[in-house]
Amino acid sequence: MSRSKVKVLFHSNFSKLTTGFGKNMRNILLSLHEDEEIEVYEAANGIRFGSDTKTPWECYGTYPSDPNITAQIGNNPSKKRAAGYGYYCINEIIEKVKPDVYVGIEDIWAFSGFDKKDWWTKTKKIIWTTLDSLPILDEAVKMNDKCEQMLVWASFAEKEMRKIGCDNVRTLHGAINYDNFKPVKKRKKLRKKFNLSDDFVIGFVFKNQLRKSVPNLLEGFKLFKEKNPETKAKLLLHTGWGSSQSGWDIEKYIKEKGMDKKDVLCTYNCESCSEYLVSEYKGEDLNCCACGSEKSLKTKTSSKDGISEKQLNEIYNLMDVYCHPFTSGGQELPIQEAKAAGLITLVTDYSCGEDSAYEHQGGIPLSWNEYREPSTQFIKASTSPQSIAENLTRVLLMSDEEKDSLLNKGRVNIKENFSTSLTTRKLKKFILEANASEIKQKQEESETQNKSDVINIEDLLDDEGHKNRILVTMPESAGDVLMINSLIENIKKTYPDKNIYVATKNQFHSMIDDNPFVYKIIPYSMKFDNSLFLEGRAESPSYFEIAFLAHLPTQRSIQYIHNGSDKIQFFNK
Repeated sequence: MSRSKVKVLFHSNFSKLTTGFGKNMRNILLSLHEDEEIEVYEAANGIRFGSDTKTPWECYGTYPSDPNITAQIGNNPSKKRAAGYGYYCINEIIEKVKPDVYVGIEDIWAFSGFDKKDWWTKTKKIIWTTLDSLPILDEAVKMNDKCEQMLVWASFAEKEMRKIGCDNVRTLHGAINYDNFKPVKKRKKLRKKFNLSDDFVIGFVFKNQLRKSVPNLLEGFKLFKEKNPETKAKLLLHTGWGSSQSGWDIEKYIKEKGMDKKDVLCTYNCESCSEYLVSEYKGEDLNCCACGSEKSLKTKTSSKDGISEKQLNEIYNLMDVYCHPFTSGGQELPIQEAKAAGLITLVTDYSCGEDSAYEHQGGIPLSWNEYREPSTQFIKASTSPQSIAENLTRVLLMSDEEKDSLLNKGRVNIKENFSTSLTTRKLKKFILEANASEIKQKQEESETQNKSDVINIEDLLDDEGHKNRILVTMPESAGDVLMINSLIENIKKTYPDKNIYVATKNQFHSMIDDNPFVYKIIPYSMKFDNSLFLEGRAESPSYFEIAFLAHLPTQRSIQYIHNGSDKIQFFNK
């Protein structure tokens, strides 16, 4: 009898998005979806549950489509963030797929609360995450003990986690389909198309985020121009420039530094014909000269549209050198894409930069100064503009022999460390090993359940007396817990003098703890399924005047006595 396939649910950015996580997801799934030993399923962050994904494999969006749930999420920042990472839909997806192995590929905070879900201890788990700064997050240290295998995108993270005793960590770089990135044969013709034939073009491909060191690069480019006035240098920034961007106001910084705006180029993409244009920045919503469409030209904006990988490869080929200054990063895929496209890369040698910045990797390290991020206290890198200028000058004056040596080292580095085939092969090995292992948390789950069954209810209650208390129980299901929020205000209006307690499992406390009408949240126990235990009977003690067991049908348990104190708001006439 042939061995059945291992069912694996991959949970990350949707594989059709052009984010780093999305590209990695696509490359992994394309490689594994016809594998003889693994059957792949996708849980896709970035699209709604029930969307038509048109993928060769079974795929589920992870953002709630249920209007009741989305209404409860509202504008609450923490709930919206959790929804974006699939918190409210992952249970249903797990139930549909019933995977042998769950592979979560996201930032570590994406999995907050997942370990409290019922399926967590019944499923083998691999968490493949990005850790980019020191000190290592407590969430990562705790997660290391809660999954069969923890993987990180950069050797920096593995090294630092091992220093603090986390030995279950291995480095697995994100998968790069470097076949899409290579030197083009007609590079001179391509550069001539955009009037760059005689220019020394320095490039940076990035999402416009504050952790990308744009001011440092502009200052470094300015210093380089001052040191090499005879050089016709251009800085090409392939990113979103619009004022609606949440990152740097690049146009403002160019003006502030007294730079010639013609020296700093952007890429426009036409939303109608998909052609791209390289020029100085002239604002957004320009008319396309290729197809004649009005207001269709925009700089790179979202991860759902824009430049194709073929076009992105051409953009790399417009450059003479690639410069990537940043404060920290999980892997920074454009660095490897640039190497594959035939560029020497200048990279900040902190965080994931340690895997790409050095000469044996086809790179040149950029020096940096430490600073602490105010909100998190993380160690971050401020890349030296002087180092940028000096190393750009080094590349400008570099001999062809030295260039060829560095370029060859760069190609070898990505082939041996970042290729899709290598990453997929290693990941498959981890998956099969995890599937063959015992689940670590079975005993913990049993102990947790036993503890919940011996809860002393008196320890959970304040001293207002049972006649002043109402209990609402909803032990689980993210959607159900969210929806009872809308009921509690009405209960408070009906019983304004009573304190409303809510009993639910610990992992759902965050969905209700900001409700101003809830007096106190207590951990759910199976004993709470009995309304007579809660409300009292004969000589038995009474803990609540009324207990609404919202999760039970009346046929299953008597829950309509309420000591005769319940009130009816609506009557049929």
